[in-house]
Amino acid sequence: MTIPYPAILVASLAAAAAVYGLGLAGIYALPWFMFFSATAASVHGLWVGTVAALGSVVLLNFYPSNPQDYLVMAFILLLSAYLADQVGHSLRRAHRRAKQLAQIQDVFLQGLELVPRFLSREQLLRELPGMFSQLLRGSQLRIWIPRGAQQLELLQTDPLNTGDLPTPLVRQALGVRQLVWPDMDLARRSPKKPGHPAPGRVGTPGPYELAVALRVRDEPVAVLQFLRGEAWRQEELELFFRLAQTVSRQLEHLQDLELRRLLLKVADQLSAASNKQIVAEVALRHLLSALDMEAGAVMQYVKGTLRGIGWHLPKDLRPALTPLAQALANHQGIAWQAYHSGESHFFENYSAHPTALPELQQLGFETLVAYPVHIRDAMKGRVVLVLGKRAPVAWTRGKKEILLGVERLLSSALERALLEELHQRISRLLTEAWSVPSQQVYAHILEVAVELVPGSEAGSLWVWDGAAYRCRAWVGSGQACEETQDESSFMEWFGLEPAKALSGQPRIRSGQQTLRQGLQANLCLPVGHQGRVLAYLNLDNQHDPEAFAEDSLAVARLFAAPIATLIHELQNRSALEKAALTDGLTGLYNRRAFDLRLQEEFERARRYGYSLSLLVIDLKNFKPINDQLGHAVGDQALVAVARVLAQAQRLGDMVFRWGGDEFAVLLPQTDLEGARAAAGRLLEALSTICFEGFCLSANIGAASFPQEADSAQMLLNLADRRMYDDKKGVG
Repeated sequence: MTIPYPAILVASLAAAAAVYGLGLAGIYALPWFMFFSATAASVHGLWVGTVAALGSVVLLNFYPSNPQDYLVMAFILLLSAYLADQVGHSLRRAHRRAKQLAQIQDVFLQGLELVPRFLSREQLLRELPGMFSQLLRGSQLRIWIPRGAQQLELLQTDPLNTGDLPTPLVRQALGVRQLVWPDMDLARRSPKKPGHPAPGRVGTPGPYELAVALRVRDEPVAVLQFLRGEAWRQEELELFFRLAQTVSRQLEHLQDLELRRLLLKVADQLSAASNKQIVAEVALRHLLSALDMEAGAVMQYVKGTLRGIGWHLPKDLRPALTPLAQALANHQGIAWQAYHSGESHFFENYSAHPTALPELQQLGFETLVAYPVHIRDAMKGRVVLVLGKRAPVAWTRGKKEILLGVERLLSSALERALLEELHQRISRLLTEAWSVPSQQVYAHILEVAVELVPGSEAGSLWVWDGAAYRCRAWVGSGQACEETQDESSFMEWFGLEPAKALSGQPRIRSGQQTLRQGLQANLCLPVGHQGRVLAYLNLDNQHDPEAFAEDSLAVARLFAAPIATLIHELQNRSALEKAALTDGLTGLYNRRAFDLRLQEEFERARRYGYSLSLLVIDLKNFKPINDQLGHAVGDQALVAVARVLAQAQRLGDMVFRWGGDEFAVLLPQTDLEGARAAAGRLLEALSTICFEGFCLSANIGAASFPQEADSAQMLLNLADRRMYDDKKGVG
């Protein structure tokens, strides 16, 4: 309701005139003049009220009164003007404050209504300046984003507004949990009453500045900087702080929603990934976008090297970064630190770090993280996630929560993919065993074990051959395996009870326990089958005494049964092959074995450039022994010949029985002269074999590669012809 002040003024003067018309004393006109003076002072101020009071005193002179009454009435009129002015000032101030509070409340309510409409944090921050410019006329809002290494970057909502630097007030707001303004400490010492301008800024020229940090989980994610041309009032300070809290809560809510949406999307795509390369590609694609990174790689420890499972690199950086993403050796850089420690390493100023890789320093990388992906039972980060960017980016708690959530999904998916890869490789081994030579199968077993058992760099496979454990395969740059080891030596090396060896229980040794020069850690897996340890699988690490852990033992145990099956089958196959290639009477290799070994030894001699000689032997005087003394004695004679030939052979020589009374000897690394000398020694040895007056002898033909023959068949034909020439007494 609006008070009719002009009507009060007119009515007061009319009432005073009526008193005058009735001829009453001045005391009866005094209340109306008081109304007039008070109304004038209340509406127009003290000076106008004083003038109205003095005018009223002059008018009272026309009323019948004594001089003393005039003085009293004058005092009363002036006092009423003064009191009315004070009351009016208070009312006007209260009215203005009520109006301001209503406006502030309206702004706050509009802000509460607008803030929840935004569906992403980036959209909310970009739209805040426009929203506040509409709510707070004459105010300007700038938003500063932390970019790591104590740097702040202005969120550009106006393309023309560039090149600005954060003020000291903005940097101060970044480190406190309250609203800050210039001379805030002075304001605390001399607080103003509500409605007054903010302390420390009265009488100073604008623009006036306020700053407050937006915090998500008590961590600053942005700084709001308010600027305007007039001083801030206490009510506005409270408004801005409450609005900042509202925006912070909405940012936290949006961050939680974005994290949940991201994890649901990643989990859905990882569940459909068929191998570890696809798993890595899915994780990198989502992480690079969510964390504002430009390059990344997922690296797995394989045979002493961190090898890239998958990577995503900008086109301009691929020539320089691809070699690093493919393989990172030498145990250098933060990826190796994360592998060894099992802890994540975050950098916002990577180029200044003492262990920074020179390649990344030259490319200008500032933001980097090496995040270990923890596989179950692993003491180390067998898989390391590396992300980076050339520009500085702050590693906020929100970004770390994203990394942690995706790492857990990545860990589960990789564990499943690696286990599937292990089963596939073992299945392939079992399939290939029937189509490749035994020695190649042993090599494949060891290669797969070294590659897939976590922590392995090198290794050897020792297989029982009936008398001792013989080294069948060896991988790595360490000490080569010895030729044979007896059973007691291996049990001493294994170091546990025989029952544990028979049950296939693997064991780990590290540091001084390894006993072998150059080794830091060893995992030994005994392969038991039907009451005997068929083989020992040794896996080694030359650099890290803590290379093997429970995850290594778990994978090694998966190898035990397939390796036992393979070795048992290989030994059975070897026995069958030996039976097929061995003469049943003499135990020497037969004609089928001769045909195989002749070609193999000839190719080997040609490849390595050494001589190969062949002796073809036909016994003399065997027919009389066989015909006259009987076939049993004849068989005894053949066995005696085989024994003499086997005793006379050097290491590496091979003796064969072609059939009947014909034999052959392959002499690797022997020229023609050496072959003839060997033939003389064999003749001398054969002449000692006698049965009831019949003594054996032989016709021998010798030929040599490369002196006389350039093919295996030519070598055989030449030796055979010379044997017949010797039989005929030719030459």
